[in-house]
Amino acid sequence: MNIDQQRVAILSIGLDPREEEELQAVFGSKYALERFGGGAKGVFSPGTNSAVLAFVSWRGMNGQLAGLTRNYFSREDFPSRVLILDAAVAQSDLERIVDAGFSAVIRYPFEPERIRELVDHAAESRGIYKDLYHMAREICLEREILSRQADLLQFFNKILTRASFSLDPIEILHQAHEDLRILLEVKSVDAVFWQRSRDRNMEAELFIHEHDSKAIQDRLIQFLLEHAARHAEEKITAYHVTFMSRIESMRDLTEVKDEDMLILPLRFGGQSFGCICIASERIARLGRDRLQTILAAVNHLSLALRNALLYREMRIKADRDALTRLPNRQYFDERLLQEMKRHQRYGHPLSLLMMDLDHFKRLNDTHGHQAGDMVLEDVGRILMSSLRSSDTPARYGGEEFVVLLSNTTEEQAWILAERIRESIAGWRFHFKGRFFRITASIGVASLQTGVFSSSADLLGKADAALYRAKNKGRNMVCSFTEEEECRQFA
Repeated sequence: MNIDQQRVAILSIGLDPREEEELQAVFGSKYALERFGGGAKGVFSPGTNSAVLAFVSWRGMNGQLAGLTRNYFSREDFPSRVLILDAAVAQSDLERIVDAGFSAVIRYPFEPERIRELVDHAAESRGIYKDLYHMAREICLEREILSRQADLLQFFNKILTRASFSLDPIEILHQAHEDLRILLEVKSVDAVFWQRSRDRNMEAELFIHEHDSKAIQDRLIQFLLEHAARHAEEKITAYHVTFMSRIESMRDLTEVKDEDMLILPLRFGGQSFGCICIASERIARLGRDRLQTILAAVNHLSLALRNALLYREMRIKADRDALTRLPNRQYFDERLLQEMKRHQRYGHPLSLLMMDLDHFKRLNDTHGHQAGDMVLEDVGRILMSSLRSSDTPARYGGEEFVVLLSNTTEEQAWILAERIRESIAGWRFHFKGRFFRITASIGVASLQTGVFSSSADLLGKADAALYRAKNKGRNMVCSFTEEEECRQFA
């Protein structure tokens, strides 16, 4: 950088060479006088914006003063101006001088002290102006940063508050879908969670939205399972899918592409327990700030989803039999009351199976109670594999089981009972190198449409049918309404 570039600029407008030479001599080496190069289009010359002062000759610019005032002097970044009266000025021209907005007026020949005073004052004012200008810019930037931070805090508070209000994973995911739409165009928000089963295998549970295309659903399931295995660092041996209902703002997926899917791990206590999948066509164009915001939001969701899963697990444990993993009697009684109300309101058929394992005490005495527990577990699996998702099986006590069949006639219940009885009778139970078989007796009872009955009536009828099956030789299905309809198998 040369010396001229380091010196502070002062503009010369309309001054002749002699006047410029005299001014430069007064300034000394600290300042550099530059001729203003503005054109008709209002283009400033280099250094115009950084100049501290402009000296304007009345004689040299007398005819162009109005144009300068209009094109240049009105600009905020044009430096302060000093008018040099180097020619006679008529009284009528004084108004033009005032309108032009000059900061000072001096006569020629120059008074050096007055010139130095004006230049020093202008330099000081220019420095103060620049400081104030930069301070104002910094304040504006800080206000913008604070505004963004306030928006982010409001966004995080909204997500955390809404997520904390619910202990239902589906509701939390639906709310996350709505909240994340503030940041990007979200098509769907799905999730996969994993945990170890009692036999130490890794099992997964998927929460995905219903889509018009089954192929899309299958591809999404495969996509989530692949990422679950990657984050869990172990093969997923079994999984269960929970389909979430569509929400109004949800857009249907036409294909599952990696570049449109943002998979983020869910962590608790330093361990990953699931992944959340955000589908959007704008994933690849996400900026760093917005991506960090989404990551922070998902960290908030991790705690809410973990609490929801723990709560559901506790509910399942409270409502399930620890051995067979079937619903327990307390849960069954609540479910029976609900189905009774539905039956009385809509008139849908309702049936009940009551089942007892034959000679179970003899099995315990012969093979031991551990063998008996193993049989109960296997029977629980047989029931679950034989029923619809709308059916409700339960361990009713000891070796006794019940199955509540909604919207099922007695004839349909009879057919199902036969299938279950055959499955149990044909099962080869194995315990510590020994194989054995066991049979079951089943009683069937149904409620007729339009006939008012209580839950105790239905239970009593099914129990009576089971008692008849036991008395007639076991390993059979008996109905309460048709006493002769009992089938026995060797």
